[in-house]
Amino acid sequence: MTRSIRTAGLVLAAALASLSAIATAEARGGKEHFVQDYIFKQPMNGFSGRQGNYYCDYVKLPNRQCDANGNHCKIVSWTLRQTCY
Repeated sequence: MTRSIRTAGLVLAAALASLSAIATAEARGGKEHFVQDYIFKQPMNGFSGRQGNYYCDYVKLPNRQCDANGNHCKIVSWTLRQTCY
């Protein structure tokens, strides 16, 4: 039962992370800087390049789950982090 609670917590945290978007104004030209995370079961490819008036870059990050001792970690999902400026 504890494992299902941990899994539910991980799913909830992943859902909240995927919904979060951060926008801050940059000093140069007042342009905004956007960072958004997308959670997937498998690694996804993004691109680096222009998207409208912004330059966007994508980075693949593994989401690991470890046992109680912090050993034997396994990748449970992937985060695709989008950064546009």
